[in-house]
Amino acid sequence: MTVWELIDLRERDGFLLELHFTPEDDAPEGHFATGDDDADAELCARIRNGDLLWFVARVTASKFGIKLGTSYLGGCCYDSADQFIDNSYDDMARDALFEARMMLAKLADAYRAEQGQ
Repeated sequence: MTVWELIDLRERDGFLLELHFTPEDDAPEGHFATGDDDADAELCARIRNGDLLWFVARVTASKFGIKLGTSYLGGCCYDSADQFIDNSYDDMARDALFEARMMLAKLADAYRAEQGQ
């Protein structure tokens, strides 16, 4: 069972956004392409030593307690959660919000069709 740790919680555009991390199951080797094999090996060593975070990130967008949109990003390597938030969070939040808005529109259309409107 995957355990997700809540990292950040905030409201945006009427939706509740939740950021969760879980440890990345995939080994870091082969995930970096700096062009420098020694630099790539150093990153992997720092991950194994616990000097860098290695995780999967998930952002969910919900309304009224109903999850409507989700964005995932695996193979994340950062010094801290704050560094991730500063660099990658907004793109993931934008994706989750887009999915949530699309789901709301689909639900509204289905409801109107059921009501004969």
